This record gives sequence, structure tokens and C-alpha cells, in this order.
Amino acid sequence: MSVRFFSVLSLLPLALAFSNTSPLVSWSSHSSSTLNGLPPKFPHAHALVDAILSGEDLCAHDAVVFVEQPDLHASDLRTLPPSTHLARALSTAPASRQYPYLPAAEADLDLSALLESAAARCSSAFSSHSLSPGTPLLLGEKQKHVVSLTLPPLGDALAQERKEALHAHDDLLSTTLAALSATHPKHLVIYASFPSVKRTASPIFPSLPLRADNATTTGGILARYQLLTPGLITTLLVTLFVLLPIVMLGIQALASIQSPVKTEVPRGYDAAERKNQ
Repeated sequence: MSVRFFSVLSLLPLALAFSNTSPLVSWSSHSSSTLNGLPPKFPHAHALVDAILSGEDLCAHDAVVFVEQPDLHASDLRTLPPSTHLARALSTAPASRQYPYLPAAEADLDLSALLESAAARCSSAFSSHSLSPGTPLLLGEKQKHVVSLTLPPLGDALAQERKEALHAHDDLLSTTLAALSATHPKHLVIYASFPSVKRTASPIFPSLPLRADNATTTGGILARYQLLTPGLITTLLVTLFVLLPIVMLGIQALASIQSPVKTEVPRGYDAAERKNQ
């Protein structure tokens, strides 16, 4: 039991290390010295996007496409089948990079400003769009473009629902990028998700989220409050795998103590003689 507990306990720092992180993948239809020269680690996703958009060969692309998929996790990308457009693009692209666990930035950063700055540097047109079925992306063929695309959020759906939603988004993205490739064959794609910045909790109620208004939140108590915090999870694990086994072991040890039902009279003992003495 103790071996199992310490095995679980040893994995807690690893699990907490991946909390509030997001993946980012990028690929280019042509060889890219910027992607190939990226270091293996970045402090947060915004710094990585800034490094890509500041690359020397960025302006050599006909189009730079930034795709934001809200609520995306690294596990979602791992479960993608090889037949999806995203998996095929990463495996067959001349240049690609994958960063599964990027921490959130300490402050909210303006991604639109980074994209607009990159567009101005490359004399490209900047545009922002929300992708949805039936809304094709139309770009001018004779001009370079920097495009920001936003997919519908995955939310807190269950595993099967997330898979289905991600497959639908992959089909939508595949159609959009196929139309883009026809007019802008030399393009760079950045596909990412950015976790929200952690807010300072109330000192009296640390698990209650701070709200700036009195707007109501739907979805029950789990949508309003964060009940399972890392501290609470650690406390439950210690209680279940350390304190409870110790208590049960003590009760079992006490229950196993046996006392004789009666005391046998020693040999040669005479009660009458003992009384006369």
C-alpha cells in the first residue's frame, strides 16, 4: 500500500507541472530556417509566437496563418488519428515544430499586435476571421497576407465529445487551408491554444473566482467554483493512502490480540491449605 501511495505521490509534481499549459505546433509548406532554428524550450507560448513572427524568412511566405483553438490540450493532439489534416501536415511538411506544454504568460499579451507588426514588416495585409462551416476564407491572390483564424472553443466536453469536436474543426481547417494553398502555396501555419492567466484568489475564500460584476454563471456549482484544487487533491491522497491504512492497521492489530478465557489452577494447589495459612 505504501509503495502504491509513494508512486502516486511522486507523479503529483509532474501532473501539476502540466497544469495551465497549452500546446503549439507550426509547419511550413517550404523549408523554414526560422522553424528549424527554434530552441527546444520557451518561457510561454507568446514568446514562441513572437520568435516565429520575428524570423528572418517570415516575409518569404505568401501567407502566414495563425490558428487559435481555444481549450486545446496536448492530449487532444496525441489522440488525433494519422488520417487527420493536422497529423498529416506535421508529418509531411518540409519544416515543422511541436511544443506540447507551454506555460501561460504572467500577463495577458496582445497577439493581434504581434500579427499586425509582422504584417507591417512584410508589407502584408492583416485580417482576422472566426471559422465556422459555410464561411469560406477569401484572400486576394496578388498580395501577401497575415491571417488570424479562431476556431470554436472545445470547452469542458468529455473525451469522446472533444474528439468529435476536434475532428469537425480539423475538417473545417483542412478545407480552409486547402483553399489558401491554391492561391498562396508558400505559407506558414501556427496552430495554438493559450490558457487564461491565473488570477489572484481571495484570501478569505481561495477557491472562489473573483468576479467584476454580478453576472450569473450557468452550469451549476462546478461552473462557479473550483472545488478540486491541488492542495485538496494532495490532502485526499494523503488521507486515503497514508492515514486511513495506518488506522485500519491499528484496528486490525488490536482486534488480533487474544486473552485466555480462564486461568488454570497450578498443579499441587490446595485451596483449603492455602486458606489455613
